Amino acid sequence: MTTTHATGAGREQLPALAAEDLVVEFPAGRGRKVHAVSGVGLEVAAGETLGILGESGCGKSTVGRSLIQLPPPDSGTVRLGATTLTGLAPEELRRARARIQIIMQDPVSALNPRRTVKDLVWEGPSIWGSGGDARDKDTRIDTALRDVGLDPATVRDRRPHELSGGQCQRVCIARALLLEPEVLICDEPVSSLDVSVQAQILNLLETTTRRRGLSMVFIAHDVSVVKNISDRVMVMYLGKTCEVLPSDGMHHEAVHPYTRLLLASLPEAQRGPAGPRGATDGTADASPAAELPSPLDPPSGCRFRTRCPLATGRCSGEEPALREIRPGHQVACHHVEPRRNHP
Repeated sequence: MTTTHATGAGREQLPALAAEDLVVEFPAGRGRKVHAVSGVGLEVAAGETLGILGESGCGKSTVGRSLIQLPPPDSGTVRLGATTLTGLAPEELRRARARIQIIMQDPVSALNPRRTVKDLVWEGPSIWGSGGDARDKDTRIDTALRDVGLDPATVRDRRPHELSGGQCQRVCIARALLLEPEVLICDEPVSSLDVSVQAQILNLLETTTRRRGLSMVFIAHDVSVVKNISDRVMVMYLGKTCEVLPSDGMHHEAVHPYTRLLLASLPEAQRGPAGPRGATDGTADASPAAELPSPLDPPSGCRFRTRCPLATGRCSGEEPALREIRPGHQVACHHVEPRRNHP
């Protein structure tokens, strides 16, 4: 299995979160398997936000869930700081999970409809027995709610069905932050919200992670959202990593045909060409209309080759390794040349 790593350049300290050779497969009956994630690796530095971008079904949410061991990957390792999560005994894993929290896509479904906001926010400390006295509990709940932009007097005794989607997501964020985690996994946290509310939640996440020094893995299919909130972006296609690059200058620096296809879907891309740099054929574009392969039987070699305008015989017979073409920029493509001296 070929491992692909989303790593940054010049890292010396231990990453806040790291994964190696993650493989996740789901049974599909008659001896078949869905190859959801196939040899993906990543690293997230302390205080960094790594965005995971790709179409629906590419495996990005499965990667996020495997990082927090829900469920554990079929193979591979996940490290939270110096702690290896994969293979931990259940009680040890339970304790380690307090340091890594996940925010789900649908905030309403993520909250118990029978419980009040104050009970939902306090759920973590109550489980861990770190509640303190009643006055301390109320103070911490109110502080957590204010930190995410909610008025405690208004919402603390309400239930999820009495809140908007954006308010429910703020409750989910407050609940996660109350355990003081080191890493946040955000799985499509704004996709079910109105556009105006999306901006508010994104600003809240960005401000919170910066103020608390948190690391974050932000998963979404919206190119603009991922680009704006992330320090680096990992692009996935059919369970594999295609490209990893800094979010700044992403429009001009992306070279993988699939990344260029995603960028071409943005409205601003229609106002002027942002041609690829480093590919052997700068005029070719991937076809958005081509039929996506099935994860039950992914293509041999490069999984994007059936939609790629640069595909050759080598692409069908040899899987491209994720390699660095310049500091901080990695690509899995046979037709991209390294740019070591790029300014």
